[in-house]
Amino acid sequence: MYRNIKPHYFSIDAIMAAQEKIQCSFIKKVEHVDFLDSIYSDKDEESDPKIELPLWMVKVFLVGKSIQFDMPKAYNEIYRGVLTADANVVDLFKLCKHFYLFGKFLSQLEHREAYEVRRTLIQTFIDRFKQTMDWAQNIDDNQPCFNRLDCLERLIFNDARVAQQHLNIYLTEGSGQMEIAAMILNYRKRKIHESRVLE
Repeated sequence: MYRNIKPHYFSIDAIMAAQEKIQCSFIKKVEHVDFLDSIYSDKDEESDPKIELPLWMVKVFLVGKSIQFDMPKAYNEIYRGVLTADANVVDLFKLCKHFYLFGKFLSQLEHREAYEVRRTLIQTFIDRFKQTMDWAQNIDDNQPCFNRLDCLERLIFNDARVAQQHLNIYLTEGSGQMEIAAMILNYRKRKIHESRVLE
C-alpha cells in the first residue's frame, strides 16, 4: 500500500484524499472561521453547528484541540459492519474514490474509532485483493469490475493486467534466444587476457 505515514507532497492521490470533506463541530471558540461555511455565520454560537471541512484543515484545528469530527459515512460503524460481512459486494469507488488512502489518514487522527478503521482497512484490502487479481487475469470485459474498485485497487488491477499479458506472450511465443550478459562477457575477456599475459 502507501508506505509514507504522512501525505507525500507531490502525490496527486494524497492531495485528492486530503481534500475529502469531514463533518466537524468546534468545541472551542475560534475567531474568524465563519468564512469557511456560509451556514456557520447564520447559526447561534450556542447551537454547536456542524461544518464540513477538508481533512488537511481538520488536522490543523485538531492540533489546538478546538474541533471534533464524525467519521465519514464510508468509515462509520454501519459500513464497517458491511465491509466485515462481505467486502467484495461493496462498490468502493462509489463509496469513496480514495477509500484506503483517505481511511489511512483518518485512522491516524485522534478519534475513538481510529483503531477500528485501521482494522477494517486492512481486512477489506485482504478480502478484496484476491477478487481484484482474479478479475484482472481472467475477465476479458473488465470495465464493470474495474468501475467498482477504488483508486489503489485500480493501480493494482492495471499492474496485474499488464503482468498477465506479458506472461501470456511468454507462454505463447517463448522468451526468444537467451543472450549472455555483458558483465559475463567482459569477465571472460579479462580472464583470457590475463592467461595470455601469464604465458
